[in-house]
Amino acid sequence: MKYLNLFIALVLTLFAGKNSFSQTATVKIYPEILKQKIVSVGGNYCQANYTNNAWDAIGEATLEEFRPSHVRVALPLQFKDLSYDEYRGKKIVKQPSVITLLETMKRMKKEFGVSNFTVSVWRVPNELVDKPERDNKRRILPDKYGEIIDMLEAFLVTAKNDYGVEVDYFSFNESDGGYMTIFSPEETIRFFKMAGERFRQAGLKTKFLWADTAQTLGTVEFATMIAADSTIWKYLGPLCFHSWWSEKIPNSEFERIAAYAKAWNKQVWCSELGFDAMAWKIKGMNQSWDYAFRFAVITHRMLKYAEVAVSMYWTWQNNYGIMSADTKTKYPSYYITKHQTDFLNSGIQIINSISSDPEILSISGINENGKNVIQIINLKDKSVKVDISGIKGDLSKSVSTTENSLWEEDGLSVKSKKDKIIVELKPVSVNTLVF
Repeated sequence: MKYLNLFIALVLTLFAGKNSFSQTATVKIYPEILKQKIVSVGGNYCQANYTNNAWDAIGEATLEEFRPSHVRVALPLQFKDLSYDEYRGKKIVKQPSVITLLETMKRMKKEFGVSNFTVSVWRVPNELVDKPERDNKRRILPDKYGEIIDMLEAFLVTAKNDYGVEVDYFSFNESDGGYMTIFSPEETIRFFKMAGERFRQAGLKTKFLWADTAQTLGTVEFATMIAADSTIWKYLGPLCFHSWWSEKIPNSEFERIAAYAKAWNKQVWCSELGFDAMAWKIKGMNQSWDYAFRFAVITHRMLKYAEVAVSMYWTWQNNYGIMSADTKTKYPSYYITKHQTDFLNSGIQIINSISSDPEILSISGINENGKNVIQIINLKDKSVKVDISGIKGDLSKSVSTTENSLWEEDGLSVKSKKDKIIVELKPVSVNTLVF
């Protein structure tokens, strides 16, 4: 019995030691296989929807640091404390919160270099919908389309003529699901026809985000039905979706979006980048490591498989904030965001990469300086050695983010051996390397 116990103890010791060693995975990079070119890592600035002021401290901080070229803002078209007659038509641009939005857009362009604006609407006046008592799935009455367009035109023309900002794209937020205004594909076609012609006559360049759906699933179907009428093709902008409720769907659903956009020679945009649209109900969730890491994974899948050219983080203001309202405390999601804004931003050409391990996520690109950039996420709770092949050059920078070390520069163990690079990744980590 004594020897048996010793034998068991020895086996357990060896087994434990084996599992403490780094596992090994391979990542093969194919520079000759080009994917999308990143146009912008941008953000949502939608506080006009939720407060009386479109500007806030977090918004200013993110504009200053990240310098996004593309942003999305919210235009309020309903004011519950006012009668509809007080803000209908051209009176919309006299509302204090709308004025702050116009001033915000002007500052974004003049002070921070924003060059592309998307304006989205969530709610419209009760007087113009079929079921005003609802919070969501409010359908605009067909004979009221003109009144909505009157307000939109007034805002867009005022933004252009008085504030020097031309709006590139417009959408009703998540209109396929009705959050908060719902449109069928047939209603979308009718509205695009009416509004598109009115915008043209007013001398506006504004087009429509194509789909701007509430989640990944259903985007291709909704976009296909909208495109059934060829007379509105001239009004359609990039194929656009939100990445909510997409953590458990297969990568093939993202790939369908990429393939469909290529068939139409359109860019893919993700105008709300996030993973849980209900996260606001859980106090402090956006401040947690779990939130940040899940955000990193959905960002990876959106970029790699949907081949998104423009992503807009939800949000870069005090709503799902990546930092405290006074901007003094940076949350883990802030550092995850910096992996994208600092390394996988405007001008980088994404190239194909394949990982041998489904728990080692890789995406690679070539930046405008000709440097190879590779981002690898280790989903495992163990350290992992990764053999990288297909790129050359000396390591010029590395950044690793874990729960206990949110931004560690040049701390990764990286070695070169013949035609491959060997890097050791920490457990549950996001890592970016530049060669």
